[in-house]
Amino acid sequence: MTTAPQRITLALTGASGMPYGLRLLECLLAAEKTVWLIVSQAAHIVIATECEFTLPAQPRAAQALLAERYRAKEGQLEVFGREDWMAPVASGSNPADAMVVCPCSMGTLAALAQGLADNTMERAADGMRKKRRPLVRVRREQ
Repeated sequence: MTTAPQRITLALTGASGMPYGLRLLECLLAAEKTVWLIVSQAAHIVIATECEFTLPAQPRAAQALLAERYRAKEGQLEVFGREDWMAPVASGSNPADAMVVCPCSMGTLAALAQGLADNTMERAADGMRKKRRPLVRVRREQ
């Protein structure tokens, strides 16, 4: 018997289709999942372009804005920076139950396929593979 994932890492990259990623965040929070969110630098630009709001670059400010926007409970959402090497999300010893990269750019897909671990997002994915946990990539480009 398997249990449903309770802690999900969600990574937003610079691919088009940001409304899908933000809707997934909203649904995960509504389903009372704990979400570890990683937002790439390019994702900030795509959010501003496609979703017409500005997500602060500072992780704590982004966390506060998204928690309010999607009515997250205290401690339910945590946002990490691209170079946050000490973040629990970047540690293979304490991975989430599952990870979704949505939308997933081709650059991120290539990095993950090659096993790169040069930033928080890639390290989180690497931890998922090592622990054989679900890693879903929602690619947008072809």
